[in-house]
Amino acid sequence: MKKVILFAVIAAFIGTSYGQSCLQDVWMSMQNKKIMEAKKKIDECMVGNEGSAKAWLYKGNVYLRVYDQDNERLKKNPAYVSKTPDALWIAYESFYKSMQIDVNVHDDGVIDPKEGQRICADPLKAIGMDAWKAKDYDKADKYLRAAIKCYEASGSKQSAGISYYNLASVAFDKGGEAAQLEVLDEAIKANTNFVDIYTIAYDIYSTQKNLEKCKEIVSKGKKNVNERYIVYIHLLDLSYNAETKDTAKVDKAIERLFKNDTMADIMANAANYLLNAGMFDKAEQVLNRGLEKKPNDFSLNNMMAYGTFLRVNDIIKLRNQAISERQYELANQYKEQQDALMNTAHDWAQKAFDIDPDHLQNAKMLKQLKLQLGKEVPAELNAVIEKYTKPQE
Repeated sequence: MKKVILFAVIAAFIGTSYGQSCLQDVWMSMQNKKIMEAKKKIDECMVGNEGSAKAWLYKGNVYLRVYDQDNERLKKNPAYVSKTPDALWIAYESFYKSMQIDVNVHDDGVIDPKEGQRICADPLKAIGMDAWKAKDYDKADKYLRAAIKCYEASGSKQSAGISYYNLASVAFDKGGEAAQLEVLDEAIKANTNFVDIYTIAYDIYSTQKNLEKCKEIVSKGKKNVNERYIVYIHLLDLSYNAETKDTAKVDKAIERLFKNDTMADIMANAANYLLNAGMFDKAEQVLNRGLEKKPNDFSLNNMMAYGTFLRVNDIIKLRNQAISERQYELANQYKEQQDALMNTAHDWAQKAFDIDPDHLQNAKMLKQLKLQLGKEVPAELNAVIEKYTKPQE
């Protein structure tokens, strides 16, 4: 029995000694810049050392150097073809595995796994983005997900969030809005701090009238988005409270925007959310506050025109109802309101056009108002519309 135990101890000692000796040889090859020699040795060394954090750390270092060496050769000779085209991927996986085994693994003279993943992240993302441009969506998904893991492991939360955003765009191109939403949900669950993730997901769920998910997104956004961009989450909060008709909270949200001395485009977006919820008076309140500071801002003037135009549609419905009920006096009153609102909407749309004519939505609205009011449609207005709607030859 003692002999069996002694044999096991000796075998373990020999295995450990071999592993340490093997890694020492790899280390020496790297220090002497004999990269391909180091690659051959680490591949041999990994056999039997699959559970060693240090072995994976060394493999990550070796393959990262192989990748760098190939890049240098490619710069000198564009026709160069690497014998290890997946070196970057192997380096990333090796650094990641080393941290999984021992998060504190470290050795002198080599890159730590956290730093290794930080170095791998950008080129992995670049490969993913190139694959997306080439419409190779599976490859794009694979490499962007790897980049996200590297960014997260190395503490680059903002970069991880941007990559999630890119991944969601890939998913949309491959599988439509439902696939895009899956990735956005995944990013939010991972507590991303990238604000665009929240705004896009919110707008999709809002269109679907899924207010429960909208509420969840606002709550998560408040916890994760940093102070610099939190105003955009306040916007979503305003929208949610408008959709649920909680006027007290809407008023608080509006005051919060005012206190932040918010930018004109934020005011315009806030008004748009309020208009979509049918809160015309509150939308006008927001726009007027914005126009006090930026009277010549296109977005504010355009949104004021749009809001007034929406009111016209409501008045037309009321007028038609009055006519159907033969309440002709009331119908005439609605007609007067309709004409007044149309003229007001026209003036706002005209001002927006004068500020910046190169906007199709505003140009189409302005033309429709001119036609309804019997006003002349100038050639420059038609030119803007034709620019965006005329079929390409």
